[in-house]
Amino acid sequence: MTSRPSEETTQADAHAADRSLVQRALAREPRAVDELVARLACTPAMLRVLQRQLGARLRPDELTDIEQNILGALWGKLAGYEGRAALETWAFRFVQLELHKALDRRRRSARLTLVDGERLEVVPCAEPGAPQIEPATLRACVERLGSPTCEIVSMRHYDELSFEEIARQRGEALSAVKARYYRGLERLKALLEPHLRRQL
Repeated sequence: MTSRPSEETTQADAHAADRSLVQRALAREPRAVDELVARLACTPAMLRVLQRQLGARLRPDELTDIEQNILGALWGKLAGYEGRAALETWAFRFVQLELHKALDRRRRSARLTLVDGERLEVVPCAEPGAPQIEPATLRACVERLGSPTCEIVSMRHYDELSFEEIARQRGEALSAVKARYYRGLERLKALLEPHLRRQL
């Protein structure tokens, strides 16, 4: 009775041509390189479909940067391709990885921006297409800071008063006002984080 080949062996045989193509491209055979480039030209389309599925709403320049990162990662790891999956399936894993890296970078960049290191100006860091916090949401989060931090942050952000003016109006030491304000900003970042995450 003839034994049946293992599933792993069958898959490897099925993609032997892809493995051979990669090996020839690594050997710098011009035709093989051209064919491999044509095969990997599917990755930008994969990226656009995947980012739409995730609702990422990336800008064209962001997508271009990710495409370049994908190609760099693919060529850097090409020697590790063993033919266990079709070349396009193998490449898709890099599309997923680089897209998730980009979304993580965007998530980390969303932050409160201060003018001169002191006054709250923009929430979050406002690049075109970056997640935005509605004014009503910001105000609601400020109110959740509780008294007296809420009043100090509001006076600094909304009334645009200096720390000296706030301290004078409240009859408090300047150092105490600054300490409460900066502690309040840290808490405010944590309160705003879920709202930013929902937009990514």
